[in-house]
Amino acid sequence: MIKDEFRILSTTAILGYGFPLASFEEGMKRNPHLIAVDAGSTDPGPYYLGAGVSFTDRDAVKRDLEIMIKAGVERGIPISIGTAGGSGGEPHLEWNREIIEEIARENSLRFKLAIIHAELPKDMIKKELALCKISSLDPAPELTVETIDSTTRIVAQMGVQPFITAFRDGAQVILAGRAYDPAVFAALAVSEGYDMGLATHLGKILECAAICATPGSGSDCMFGYIGSDYFRVEPLNPIRKCTTV
Repeated sequence: MIKDEFRILSTTAILGYGFPLASFEEGMKRNPHLIAVDAGSTDPGPYYLGAGVSFTDRDAVKRDLEIMIKAGVERGIPISIGTAGGSGGEPHLEWNREIIEEIARENSLRFKLAIIHAELPKDMIKKELALCKISSLDPAPELTVETIDSTTRIVAQMGVQPFITAFRDGAQVILAGRAYDPAVFAALAVSEGYDMGLATHLGKILECAAICATPGSGSDCMFGYIGSDYFRVEPLNPIRKCTTV
């Protein structure tokens, strides 16, 4: 039996872009079942993935996470983070994990942390290529062994299932590598019986947070509700409104 309504607090368009504390507090007043944030994007291009560094500032990421984790742990609300470190490779996961552990030490917090890896070994990719199990998306060229060998880092984009498994294993905080942006928001709702299409559509809006509002902002919170046959979004800052546009 699903809840009458599942509630999600999306803090910011990308972890480290910031959000007003007042907006976050408004979201917490609505008793969310999940606090979630997308931490990355392909928009900055491949450099940050290959270099193994984040395009977001460490202090800014820590500030956002500290507010989210302290509130979530105190209230027993799960926290989900996708595409850690901006690109979701192994060094990005490690970088973000260190920040989370630092926050836990400094605030004397104890919680179950799930790490979901997304980086794939080159030998695995070569094997799949040899079995004709890899095809390119137009207009990209077909993948070759030479391209695989010359590539620094390869990540796969995960959907909701790894998040669902982590939630069911009792994770309080989930830190994932490269993930489909809406999956971070949709997974827990899907695991509790809500419609995959509705949850994914809502997640696609929430992953950009208040960009969907007027005036839009990537540095402000947004709240989402999902029911058995609908979803809705609500800005948490009084200067913003959500319209059909």
